[in-house]
Amino acid sequence: MNMAGEGRYCRSLNDVHTVIRHAKLSDNDLLPLTQVLSFASRNNFKERYKFLELNSTLLAALQEGQSLIFRGNKDDNAVLCTHGQTYEVKEAETSNSLLLLPDLKWPVQAADVSNERYLEGKQVLSVFHKYYELRACKPRLRRLHQLLEKCLYQGPEYEEDLKNSGVKLYTFEDLLENVQASELELKKELEENFACVINGAWRFLEHEYHFRVLSYILNFVDENSWPVDKLNKTETLQSLAALVPVEVLDQCFSWYTEKTGTFEDGDPHYRLIESRVCRFLAEVLLRQAGKFNLRDFFSSWQQSVPEGMQTSEKYLEGLALMDKKSKPEVIWYFPETDLPEDVNERIRILFETREKWTLDEIRPYIQRLATEKMNVNALLTKYARASSVGGVRYYGAKHAK
Repeated sequence: MNMAGEGRYCRSLNDVHTVIRHAKLSDNDLLPLTQVLSFASRNNFKERYKFLELNSTLLAALQEGQSLIFRGNKDDNAVLCTHGQTYEVKEAETSNSLLLLPDLKWPVQAADVSNERYLEGKQVLSVFHKYYELRACKPRLRRLHQLLEKCLYQGPEYEEDLKNSGVKLYTFEDLLENVQASELELKKELEENFACVINGAWRFLEHEYHFRVLSYILNFVDENSWPVDKLNKTETLQSLAALVPVEVLDQCFSWYTEKTGTFEDGDPHYRLIESRVCRFLAEVLLRQAGKFNLRDFFSSWQQSVPEGMQTSEKYLEGLALMDKKSKPEVIWYFPETDLPEDVNERIRILFETREKWTLDEIRPYIQRLATEKMNVNALLTKYARASSVGGVRYYGAKHAK
């Protein structure tokens, strides 16, 4: 039997026994099966296979029947996603040759069925010097915002124009096909950015329309003299349905309220979420101006929120910057969501915007980039230079003069 192919050397049983003797081993110390390797011809080498290294978590997910999905467009660097985590895929080289041998038997499979040594030919289908390794990473969500910014919802009266424009609307499955994120990470981003489902498609509300819908709700609460923690959802939706589609109104109500109990008739009552209401109304004021006198801003902001709510600087984290050293003190709109996902580019923009940052000032702008292995402090150690002024620790550009 010519296991290596016509015209090639074929190892025999005598050859195997000779090698065993030279190795000073005994036949009895070895399993009777000897597997003889030969290389497929170049034409038969399989180029369609890639080696991927999985950690124990990913391997267990596959063994449990879960899916691992590669996501990305043609020009993207590939990522691999489980149901809840995204991994970047990096090519790595190895000094050892990795052989693809589909039918190779492991010792546990090579049962001792014979007392005599026997040979089996095994063909190497491919040789690899590279493989792909996976590292947990943050989901790449910039494209989600780019896609949904193109189809903002401005109210039912504009839907026909949008349809005629040919702008694409995206279901959740469509977004998974385009955005490099796991299902859970994508759902979280949609929820945190107040995306809503309208006729089966995910949409962002246009800012002015969003403000209008929230204002309807807040004005209705004020007209009924309801305490901020005793809102009646059913009555609110029924009364405002003529102004806003119920599908949108219901979701907007859920963004800014939380259930706190029930009325005597059994209907649930809700409380306005102070942090979300105050933050959105602050954004409304800040979007309309460049640099805003800080004192005037806080006065206008407090007057704009419902009675019973108290504005706070903490609600502005990642939304605005303040300069308390200027005369007069000022504040301006500077949302974290507008910054690039690339850490080097983001750090560059931050230090161009402000030469020195305290930890509390810069944290909201880099928290999104932090991982389990690289927290905020570690990111600053790697990408910034620390200094102390008057006992206060500041961070500046790594290579600043």
